[in-house]
Amino acid sequence: MTTSTTTATVETQPSTASAGSGLTTERLAIYGGPAAMTRKYRERWRKIRTWDMLQILWYAIRDVNTLPTGGGPIGRFEQRFAQLAGTKYALSMNSGTAALHSAYMSVGIGPGDEVLVPSYTFFASAAPIFQCGGTPVFCDIDSHTLTIDPDDLEARITTRTKAICVVHIWGNPARMDRIAEIARKHNLALIEDCSHGPGATFQDRPVGSWGDIGCFSLQGTKAISGGEAGIAVTSNPTLYDHMLALGHFNRTATDQQNRTFDIENLSLGLKYRPHLFAILMAAGGLRRLPELNRLRRKNYEILSTELAGCPALEPIESYPDSIPGGILAFVLKYRAEHAGNWPRGAFVKAAVAEGVPVSVDYYRPLHRRALFNLASFGNYGGALRSYSDRQQQPAAPDDLTTTEEVCQQLVTVTPMTKVSPDLVRQCAQALRKVANGAAQIKDLRTGR
Repeated sequence: MTTSTTTATVETQPSTASAGSGLTTERLAIYGGPAAMTRKYRERWRKIRTWDMLQILWYAIRDVNTLPTGGGPIGRFEQRFAQLAGTKYALSMNSGTAALHSAYMSVGIGPGDEVLVPSYTFFASAAPIFQCGGTPVFCDIDSHTLTIDPDDLEARITTRTKAICVVHIWGNPARMDRIAEIARKHNLALIEDCSHGPGATFQDRPVGSWGDIGCFSLQGTKAISGGEAGIAVTSNPTLYDHMLALGHFNRTATDQQNRTFDIENLSLGLKYRPHLFAILMAAGGLRRLPELNRLRRKNYEILSTELAGCPALEPIESYPDSIPGGILAFVLKYRAEHAGNWPRGAFVKAAVAEGVPVSVDYYRPLHRRALFNLASFGNYGGALRSYSDRQQQPAAPDDLTTTEEVCQQLVTVTPMTKVSPDLVRQCAQALRKVANGAAQIKDLRTGR
């Protein structure tokens, strides 16, 4: 990801510029021409290695499939993950969503409280706020980095605001120095959703260490995968104890760091501990994370360099003092006005025909999703009962202009890890071919 020091801007006027110098007359594959990619995309990076399976087998042969008291490989994994995140403590979970719910509960989110969260993110960044009785308040994003806009964030703070959730979307670090300053200034809890970004840093400091709690997903598609798992990190012993008491019975009597509760070996009724086999699998991914990050950074840089001068496709930028990690997808901003005003879906379909592993970005702005606008929770129990008054439901704001526009432009290329540099270059050349061809085609049905 390239670097930028500029603030978010939105281009509103279509351009008549071409898709790049040297317009091609080569027929697009979708219209019967030869595919631009002569190499077939095949990812040779494996999330599950033989050594990982042997570790699982070692415990399976001994008829051990859970470690409810922690310790052993779970304890070692937590120690190593805390080192990665630059924190004192780490607590493994059964999902990144569980980690986020634990974080919101731990910092005290309750009925009437508001949590600021970007609208451009996976729904699980915001949905656990409902379980606490709180209200997600959606913020706009920086158009260059796709991360939360600090200025917009601060403008939405009210007397009801209790916390900020910042998301390092696609592994791209947010502007953490400014966001941490805002949190301190307004006495707000700061939670980092680092699900996409293990190993990412901002100003040489790991993501997850800037906030009160950092939350990571270890789901199947993530850089560190346990199939289904997650982990939360913190340097605050009381917050660690809060998370432990919420969902980790059998560890509450022995593992508390600040002796915050006296609840014997019980918990508050949830069961968020992970499966032993998931942690054994994730431990292998954690060992290989530096290599994965090195390869993905290199390949995204190759793709970005090869697309330089192609105005139809803009790589997402990073702040100059940040290093992305995880990089869950190679994200590009598609400018239709530089590609014959082709709809994004048509452009992607043509690129797939050329052999590019690309798709329309599947994230939709959360402030437009029914879950956050139309759902009625009044018949539910617990904290959800606070939503019986429909006026407490967050309304879709009309002023998230950057989010609205950018979300209509994004396309995602599968994150290429263990592939040849030539294949990455061919992907870029194929995307250029489609952009140039689209700029010359008048009729999408015939390709002429």
